Amino acid sequence: MGKINSRNKGASFERDIASRLNTFFEEKGIDYKVKRNLEQYQEKDLGDLNIPKHTIECKRYHNGNWYKEAWWEQVTAACGETIPVLIWKYNHQPIRVCLPLYVLTNGEKDLTKTAVITFEDWLDIVANIL
Repeated sequence: MGKINSRNKGASFERDIASRLNTFFEEKGIDYKVKRNLEQYQEKDLGDLNIPKHTIECKRYHNGNWYKEAWWEQVTAACGETIPVLIWKYNHQPIRVCLPLYVLTNGEKDLTKTAVITFEDWLDIVANIL
């Protein structure tokens, strides 16, 4: 029963992030509609959501305050040539986004160096990239 509940919680969070992204794109006049990647349940190494130039993995958990290294490894395995983005949330805490540091610094493409920012700050970065 716990596994079903955690899968439902994860799917609900994916839908929430997709909805937030779609609202953001509409407000910015970006012609793109985000949909959940349902193939992720059948195939390995696929992100939860895809937007142009980005592969997104979403995680929603009850307790904690920082992302798990395995989550980052999961999205980097799925990203190919796109920018890996890990979006997570724990209860009673804000949504956080982990992305490669090179996106912020225009430095060398190194997926082992990361930055954690707010969801709103990440949306500003997405608007500039797209």
